[in-house]
Amino acid sequence: MAELWPIHTVVFDLDDTLYAEKQYVYSGFAAVDEFLRAEHSAPGFESAARGLFDAGMRGRIFDEVLPGLGIAPDGDLITTLVTVYREHRPVLQLHADATTALSWCGGKVRMGLITDGYAVTQAQKVAALNLEAIIPHRILTDTLGRSAWKPSPIAFERMMELCPGPASGFVYVGDNPRKDFLPGRELGWRTIRIRRPDSEHGSYTGEPAASAEVEIESLAGLADQLRPE
Repeated sequence: MAELWPIHTVVFDLDDTLYAEKQYVYSGFAAVDEFLRAEHSAPGFESAARGLFDAGMRGRIFDEVLPGLGIAPDGDLITTLVTVYREHRPVLQLHADATTALSWCGGKVRMGLITDGYAVTQAQKVAALNLEAIIPHRILTDTLGRSAWKPSPIAFERMMELCPGPASGFVYVGDNPRKDFLPGRELGWRTIRIRRPDSEHGSYTGEPAASAEVEIESLAGLADQLRPE
């Protein structure tokens, strides 16, 4: 058995780490659908948008769906719909293994959260998952400025101020090799990737220099990797 890492602080990513991000996407589509039904008497957005999302489309779903509903996708309307999407109150549920991991960490180590995305959106997700009551130290990188989004080290350095201790006693748990692990690795943190096959980044391999030290298939496996200091 590999030697356990002595850890004093476990810091989690949010999207596709603690919950399935497509839950938020589907919830947002439902909110836009409700708006279009009320304001434009145009049903059908949710099912059409979900179909395009599930087929792999990203970025232009609103523009593609609206003409099929008989609505011109003009800039002002798209801006309004994006606001509805980003600011809606989502219905979300933690992954079962995330609940297990958070319960295991509680009382053993300090817990933190570092998450990218528009601040109002991420705050709504945190509230929907009741993470204020579970994770004491939370950093929404957008509140520090767009330049603080990962892979910037800014939020990681701030977390070290909130949770003093040796850098080697921090571990960052995320899912995206494109940005999640490099900042922590450069600061001396340990890194763990949760690879969920059905997640947005589940099939992405990434460059070795940016990858996590360890990959796991379930957050319940944290207990097999870490030793609380």
